[in-house]
Amino acid sequence: MLKNGCMSCNILSGRTPSPGGVIYENEAWHVDSIQPPVVWKGFLIVKLKRHCEHIAELTPQESLSLGPTLQQTCRALSDVLNPAKIYVCSFGDGVKHIHFWVLPRPPEMRPGMHTVMRHLDMRTALTRFLGLKKWIVPEAEIEQLVVKLKNHPAFQ
Repeated sequence: MLKNGCMSCNILSGRTPSPGGVIYENEAWHVDSIQPPVVWKGFLIVKLKRHCEHIAELTPQESLSLGPTLQQTCRALSDVLNPAKIYVCSFGDGVKHIHFWVLPRPPEMRPGMHTVMRHLDMRTALTRFLGLKKWIVPEAEIEQLVVKLKNHPAFQ
């Protein structure tokens, strides 16, 4: 069941389009790109296909399919973008719907979760609040990446 007013539910229902469209989905999970402005190439979201706010409330089937879905997503991103590292995290404070950020760290970026989060926060804030366009990933580039990921053997 989807919840009216939830950003993830709006995407799942089609009310809010995903940049480039759906990359992959199975019975429980949906993989797509982060919502605009996209300031990080390859920043993906893995979200549960029903509204649920606590991992402890996942069904056994949802739990069983989460690991493989994250692994497939990371495998495809790894092969397509060749990042130095891929971070997977879930906070659920802003958007309460269960979802996971999948962030590929480029080789030229210093290692460490704190570095990645600082870069993401800075890029997002400077883009949203000051209108800087330096880090915006063009829509055509997102669409090309989505096609490559959709066609990756990990999702076949």
